[in-house]
Amino acid sequence: MRAKTETKLAPSPGQAAAGVLPDIGASLRARRRQLGLGIAEVAKGSQLSNGYISLLERNLASPSLTALMRIGEVLGLPLDYFLQVPEASGHHFPKNKRSVFELERGGMTFDRISGEFPASGVNAIIITVPPGHRSSPVTHPGEEIIYMMDGKLRFSLGGRRIALQGGDSVHLPSTTPHGWENPYDKTALVMWMGTVPLFHSEAADMGMRKDLRAHGSPMGLPATRHERKRKKHA
Repeated sequence: MRAKTETKLAPSPGQAAAGVLPDIGASLRARRRQLGLGIAEVAKGSQLSNGYISLLERNLASPSLTALMRIGEVLGLPLDYFLQVPEASGHHFPKNKRSVFELERGGMTFDRISGEFPASGVNAIIITVPPGHRSSPVTHPGEEIIYMMDGKLRFSLGGRRIALQGGDSVHLPSTTPHGWENPYDKTALVMWMGTVPLFHSEAADMGMRKDLRAHGSPMGLPATRHERKRKKHA
């Protein structure tokens, strides 16, 4: 049984924080049942434990970003179906117009700095990694670049351990086991860029939303910008 990684997140001062949807468990369960999968199949496919998946479906555990990504791959859902992520359409994202998102108060924060436009394939986020944080090595499709903006981290890449400090970078195929830890007494600031499909586009499958609700989810998927605008002007 694989132990889950606790990832605690917190907003930066003066910024509104978004996070995991309050009824995420119901939508996970609805999507799993829609696909005809058992908890054990989702657990195996996401490399997590049966008990952890069960706790998530009952809203009794706080998921890590990696756990949500792994589960999403099994269920065919991009990561931000699970998150109240700030909108980012277009090309220009002033600092005072952005807000961080979090999974749980008290640790890492994620500031989305990339947007959505036709054929875009790169995502980028600024991550704060607090002292004491440690992630388990993960693998997933795609490639990524880690750029250290401030502080220090210990980065694992395959069987290698790499000491990173401000100005250093790592470019890797995401299929290689990788992870990081911050054993130091200062928060690290990291720019992460990659081809991992963290966020969905406006072309979200509307039929999937209806199917989720039909299979017992009280919320389906987060509303698209189009849905919110239509509701606002109704």
